[in-house]
Amino acid sequence: MSDVNQDLQVKKLKRLLEGWRTALLPLKSVFLWEQQWHPCAIVASVSFLYLIIWLMDLNTLATFAIVGLFINFVDFIVPIVCKSICSPNSWTGQNEKTYEDICRSLVEMYNGTFKQFCKFYSLREDSPIMYYIISISMLCILAWLSSSVNNVFLLYIFSVVVLLWPGIQHRGIFNTLLSMIHMAPKIALKSE
Repeated sequence: MSDVNQDLQVKKLKRLLEGWRTALLPLKSVFLWEQQWHPCAIVASVSFLYLIIWLMDLNTLATFAIVGLFINFVDFIVPIVCKSICSPNSWTGQNEKTYEDICRSLVEMYNGTFKQFCKFYSLREDSPIMYYIISISMLCILAWLSSSVNNVFLLYIFSVVVLLWPGIQHRGIFNTLLSMIHMAPKIALKSE
């Protein structure tokens, strides 16, 4: 992606999230684990939401409807609360810079994910055998996993990982684990 196109995407996202900008600043600190208790708060919040879903014991369509209603309610109420709590005069240049950094990182994450999907689907043209081997094996693993484990639990694990991932990347935990794996002593297999 060119920088001009990315800047245009950032401007569009800034306009789209205008009502959320006051709420995004504290959310950024939570997702990047600026306090030690932030990962616990993320896991506790997700656990509470999934506990409510589990206790309601709705069918799939009703669950999607309830989740959609909740998302719409939050999308409606957050801009109203943000305007009520914070006056426009309290918005500083530093806040605007942080808000733009948040939007820029969201656009970069979206573009990176989109690029990875395009790269994977380009395998269909470049190396169709590899594409179908990867696709079929991943779908078989997903089908086996979803038939073996409760789907709500799988969504819970996925949600926790997705919400903790920015903090994991920001703290360098994933890179540390990878370097520890590479530094592990290699065991030579002896043929007898």
